Amino acid sequence: MTISQTDSTQASSCIRILAWLGLAAGVLVLTGCSSTPAVDRPILTQADDRRPIPEPQEETEGQWALWDGTDKMIFYRIGQLFNLGRSFRTMGTWLGLADPMEAQNIDAFDEVPDSTWFTNRHRRIRLSSDELAGGPTTEHGAPDTTGVWTAISAKESLGSTPGFVIRDAKGDTYLLKFDPPLHPEMTTAPEIISSRFLHAAGYHVPEHYLVDVDPKRIVVGAKAKFRGRYHVPRPMTDDDLNAIMERVPHRPDGTIRAMASRFLPGIPKGPFLYVGQRPDDPNDRIRHENRRELRGLRIIAAFLNHTDTKAANALDMYDPKEQYLKHYLIDFSSTLGADNADPQLPRFGNEYFLDFGTIGRSMVEAGFYVKPWEVPIRMEYPAVGYFEADYFDPERWRPTYPNPAFLRTTLRDAYWGAKIVTSFTDGDIDAMVHTGRFTDLRAERYVAGVLKARRDKIGRYYFNLVNPLERFSLVDTAPSKQALTFENLALSRGYAPTKTAVYRYTIRRYVRTGFDREVVPVVHIIDAPRILLSPSLVQTLRLQLDRAEDPTKDRSVASIQIQTSYDGGGHWSKGVMAYLRFDPEAGRFHLIGLDRET
Repeated sequence: MTISQTDSTQASSCIRILAWLGLAAGVLVLTGCSSTPAVDRPILTQADDRRPIPEPQEETEGQWALWDGTDKMIFYRIGQLFNLGRSFRTMGTWLGLADPMEAQNIDAFDEVPDSTWFTNRHRRIRLSSDELAGGPTTEHGAPDTTGVWTAISAKESLGSTPGFVIRDAKGDTYLLKFDPPLHPEMTTAPEIISSRFLHAAGYHVPEHYLVDVDPKRIVVGAKAKFRGRYHVPRPMTDDDLNAIMERVPHRPDGTIRAMASRFLPGIPKGPFLYVGQRPDDPNDRIRHENRRELRGLRIIAAFLNHTDTKAANALDMYDPKEQYLKHYLIDFSSTLGADNADPQLPRFGNEYFLDFGTIGRSMVEAGFYVKPWEVPIRMEYPAVGYFEADYFDPERWRPTYPNPAFLRTTLRDAYWGAKIVTSFTDGDIDAMVHTGRFTDLRAERYVAGVLKARRDKIGRYYFNLVNPLERFSLVDTAPSKQALTFENLALSRGYAPTKTAVYRYTIRRYVRTGFDREVVPVVHIIDAPRILLSPSLVQTLRLQLDRAEDPTKDRSVASIQIQTSYDGGGHWSKGVMAYLRFDPEAGRFHLIGLDRET
């Protein structure tokens, strides 16, 4: 029997439809609900990850930058292609059948609680200029310059800035880093400046200080070790010390500018990875690629052009007294315009070291594809290196090689990072850049200007994609009356297309296990970020609760969806859902959570 061409076409169409439906079913089965509603998330300010644990073994995976980079550029990416759950979820997101997998350590208000990974600082409670400039300074402070410094270890540097470890007269231990001869201040300044920004953002970082080193006050310790080219330790000699000092720039008075990084308190246990969990840490209960502070770090790294965000530049420290691990970011010599001992190239921050997407496009377009950043290198100041904001694109920014947490960054994660970056005012940026102590004040102003421009690009981009309503609060307006207030960050921080906005709020009933269903379609438009819970509105909210048909559902929770318009109501943004719980004894509502539509 012969099948006609029409029948064959119909059959093929049916097969394609069935395949599409099968894919959709697979997506829905494997993804499910990828984001827990706010009402089902806890209200937390402090994560429970400081319980005493046995001392872990020192982690070695991720210490070798070459292997870590090769793994993340090639093998990790290949492995992700064969991760069916991940692949189906990604395709489901593209097709609109599922939401992206959101971070797993967020609270009811879509925020990150304080933990051994992160401490909310500047964005939550503004730091003073002195606090911003001081960074993580403790009572130990900078090395004691009144006595002799004892060199206790050093290693031969291959392509990076030389340095060694010293112990000062107080007995404190510091790592000394120096600048390259052709670019004085280019390495030490980014270390100091970026450590201040990352500390203010909330990350745990070492104490960094700028110091003036007198080579005559340094002696080689009796048990000092030197690691040569093949990392074989041997006794350190005066010749080793002199060789290091000869390779760094000297001031006219013979002193040397250096960055002194105080050794972190505790026992080092190797780097943390940006994927998986640490098996010997019972407190480590969330996969690292699903932690918002690591996902959102992508936006802060883009702001600072921190291209070297890898496991080798992270460190876990065990507190023998409190008996838990604390997680640190270290080594910021590849930030701003520096790449260790060399200036960053224009491609840094724009593509991976081995970027298959860019390579493929160049091959397809037969060399006619011109990358936006392929411009003649314009280095304004040797102390800065190549650092710009003209070609900077927050969404396109890339580190040197793929970071598993960065690859999982959702729009809500990116928005969280953007809130932190845009919390730095012009004065804040000026104060922290000033700690770099550039000899040429024009270089200082240039770095500050680039950071302000990159900040503004981040704010305009992400505040346009997410409705940036923050600082929700229920306030008393009169006896027995309440008002829901909030702040529009796009307006207050200058990233809105206009200077005014109107808001539309809709009352909906929240169904815990299904989709939201409008019971009483009450829609109001207001011209100020303030919703008065008038007696009539309270009655509407009460009706919403009383009309819950399923007695197993939570009848005490109501929701208000708020949208924003900058053109008088012609176009409305995605909504922010505020959840209110009614207290019948007090006759009042309490704010219990927020969700953002993306």
